Amino acid sequence: MKYDLAVVGQIVLDHIGHNGTFRGPILGGPAVYASLTARALDASVTVTSTVGQDFGHRRLARLHDHGISIRHIRVANSQTTSFKINYHGSGRSMKVVSICDAIHAEDLLRCPEANAIHIGPVLHEVPSFHLARFARRNAIVCLDPQGYLRYVAADGSVQVRNWRDNRVLKEIDVLKVSDDELKALIGNDRSTRKLAKLGPDIVFITKGAKGSMVWSRDEGTFRVPAYKTRVVDPTGAGDAMAGAFLISWNRTNDLIWSVAVGSAIASFVVEKLGPTNFGTRRQIEHRTQTIFEQTIRM
Repeated sequence: MKYDLAVVGQIVLDHIGHNGTFRGPILGGPAVYASLTARALDASVTVTSTVGQDFGHRRLARLHDHGISIRHIRVANSQTTSFKINYHGSGRSMKVVSICDAIHAEDLLRCPEANAIHIGPVLHEVPSFHLARFARRNAIVCLDPQGYLRYVAADGSVQVRNWRDNRVLKEIDVLKVSDDELKALIGNDRSTRKLAKLGPDIVFITKGAKGSMVWSRDEGTFRVPAYKTRVVDPTGAGDAMAGAFLISWNRTNDLIWSVAVGSAIASFVVEKLGPTNFGTRRQIEHRTQTIFEQTIRM
């Protein structure tokens, strides 16, 4: 079977806090948000990931019940990767609680064929030296490099580091990064010329409540607004946007409409705690149209 979307990266258990008050563990990670978003658009989805013995059959069953193939989620002899994420003001801090076994080359080889692949490591669990060959054998490949742009300090806190692997980036079609992560990739000079040198044909730069910017080698640069709504939990919004974009772009080949679909679904995700709200098809279409009409060329 050829899937609409395959997602690669660790499923995590998040403890979400606001000003030091935490709730969790909550299912999370790019693998979860991107795949559940794709299912909200009636896409077929498979996940390649590792979880620990503590993850439990109930959580796996939840993913299966949502129509996600869990055949390639390996249960390792370790704990599931887990973070404490604390939001304070406009920023956030992260600490590592536990780290699961990495995704091996054999796991990538067993990843089923798909129309689009979203690679979303959270903490170096997908060795970058395996990615170039893996990306080369697939159609549309999207990378969220956040896991490569992180290191764990002595106190367990997650910090940003510089990273750029040109062997990987030249094989990627779509790159999704936050504004801060882009700085760690290419420095303060974030011109389109420097983006072009990275390799991908499309780059998403997410800016939280300020929306996002999308650069395309063929179509130029656009500013895409965030849909105005009450934000309860911003975790996973960018991952949801990436998953929605890949499904819509593969179906329509319409760059701006597909970005608007991603922004629309992200606006539903932030309204609830955890990956629980992705909107109905009618609601998604309504917000997509609003965002599409407000998108401007830069």
